Amino acid sequence: MTDSNDLAATLAEIRNKLDLLRRVEAEHGFGVLIEEAPPLEAIPGLPAGVTDVFSIVGRLRGSYFWFLPPEQIGSRAAWEGRPPAPPEAPLGEALAIGYAVRGIPADLLAEKGPAGRQISLDVEEGYVYYIDGDDLADYYHSGEDVVVQELADNVATFFNEWVLGADYPELVETVLGAEALDHRIRKGEDAGEYSDTWRRLLVTAGLAS
Repeated sequence: MTDSNDLAATLAEIRNKLDLLRRVEAEHGFGVLIEEAPPLEAIPGLPAGVTDVFSIVGRLRGSYFWFLPPEQIGSRAAWEGRPPAPPEAPLGEALAIGYAVRGIPADLLAEKGPAGRQISLDVEEGYVYYIDGDDLADYYHSGEDVVVQELADNVATFFNEWVLGADYPELVETVLGAEALDHRIRKGEDAGEYSDTWRRLLVTAGLAS
């Protein structure tokens, strides 16, 4: 994202894709959630595009991932009152913008909300990344270096290409592995279809393969 024109063009693509996905979901009923987002006020100190994106992207929920606006950016007061980043955090301050929820029981998610493998936004530089949980545990226990999977250099590109576009299958494989990527429903009327409801939606809409 090099300038405001690039950002505006990407935001327009995100809006159009979300509108398309809502129509496709209404027609086919895959069971995904695509929430409208309330407008957010600009917050000084955040990377470019963050509040713009989350004024368009509300909660997005499929069977493999949940994406959601961070509570810390709901207002300037919430941002200014956020707790400090833990001093041991490997990359400094970050915001959780998504979670891999595959295999987590629905009743547990309903009770406690999304948790687990986290997709993060670096607050200082604005890139979106993923760190494997085992690598992170090794870092906290023994100080070993962590492998950082950088997904996009800004949040607008991440949602446009990795959540709403052709790179979504790569996101699944990166975070959940090849087995999850290729897993299909074995029985019933949807036998042979992808288990991942969000991918089924994207494929039907012509946005991913």
